[in-house]
Amino acid sequence: MTKEELIQLLKDHKENVAKLKLRKKEKKMYEKILNTKPKIETSISASVGLNSSIQSKNQISDKVGNAVANAIVRNEEMKQEAKTKIAELEPIIQELEDKVEEAEIRLNSLYYKELEILKAYYVENRTAEDISQNLYFKLFSRTCSPRYIRDIIKESTEKILKL
Repeated sequence: MTKEELIQLLKDHKENVAKLKLRKKEKKMYEKILNTKPKIETSISASVGLNSSIQSKNQISDKVGNAVANAIVRNEEMKQEAKTKIAELEPIIQELEDKVEEAEIRLNSLYYKELEILKAYYVENRTAEDISQNLYFKLFSRTCSPRYIRDIIKESTEKILKL
């Protein structure tokens, strides 16, 4: 992995985690559609124009039967669509899981100070000056120079690149 790829992986980490959660939620929704029992409404008697097809003597009008058949067909179409969506989502979810896992493994190899600073710099997109004044103060109750933060970032990046 090159340094540019690593930096891009860290910058996209937050977005990848969010995308992964959304895709998993979407997949769960489609799986729920697949696993539900069909509900067929047969309350047709209150519909207006129930006897409107009586004029033709060559047709048999079965409104309830047609409504049930249409509901079954609609249910099967929804299930087929859910199957195709799940098939489309699975490779996307796998790719996002790989990216998220790669970034987390690399970040977990760092010490606490390095981890917090690298996350703030790449994942949260904060500047070295902001980190040196705010985050470092929050962590250690003192400030430091932005140059020191840049040195930590450089060393930590090299450290996780060597993994």
